[in-house]
Amino acid sequence: MDKLRHAFDTLSGAYRPMTSTAFDFSGGYREITPSDALKPYIRCFWENKPGKTEKRLVIPDTCMDIIINIDNSRHAARAVFCTMDEHTYQSGGTFSTFGIRFFGHTAALFSKESFCGTKNRTYFPDEFFEGITDSLIKIVERHDTLSERARAAEALLIKRLDADRADCDFMNIVSDIILNNGRIGIRELARRNGISERKTERIFANNVGVTPKTLTNLIRYQFLWRDILSGGDILDMVEKYGYADQSHLLNDFRLRHGMNPKQAVISARVGFLQDKPENML
Repeated sequence: MDKLRHAFDTLSGAYRPMTSTAFDFSGGYREITPSDALKPYIRCFWENKPGKTEKRLVIPDTCMDIIINIDNSRHAARAVFCTMDEHTYQSGGTFSTFGIRFFGHTAALFSKESFCGTKNRTYFPDEFFEGITDSLIKIVERHDTLSERARAAEALLIKRLDADRADCDFMNIVSDIILNNGRIGIRELARRNGISERKTERIFANNVGVTPKTLTNLIRYQFLWRDILSGGDILDMVEKYGYADQSHLLNDFRLRHGMNPKQAVISARVGFLQDKPENML
């Protein structure tokens, strides 16, 4: 158990997926860091209290979320579980929300179900986390602040955490992907870990719902996004992340993010979508 905990600690320290609005917390969106007990498994607890016109960009962050949408006008709440998504889309609405964001590679530790065939989809949370919906809605109803809700949710999640369920082969492969910045192929992953490519595919389907290639590409994109936010040089990133040339990198980033890097950084600072600046590369 201690060895597994150390492995999860190492991964959570090496890889912190970013949202599209990484620099902006002036609006309705806020995050709070989990306690030490859950920090290796939960990326954050979050809330959003959107304005009337705000539209936020949701990018592939390799995470999975349980989201409680709160309709204060009707005194009602609705819960959804969002699996790993490859797509970028706009999000906005009149509901307040409370969310639990799992690292994609750790969500299965809180569930007894397989994640096979789940990518790019939403579910009723109880389909994967039996009986959790009513408990979370009660937490939202009884507590008003993000901090209070997060601490109450943590008590619930700690009881559900089963780190012994971790697949050692899966964790070793995810570690290889992260420590190589997403720049590694499935054949090399299988070879390094002494298992077949077919078995690697099965392990990923069960634990995270996407293929090793998909997760590798999304992790590379997330590392690239972090470097872009840090003001790194695009030409240096071409070599660092194994792109053929600058055009290949920019096209891949646009595919994932829906805009070019300079536009993405502007959007990250203002926190919501505006008219895109023209002629920015």
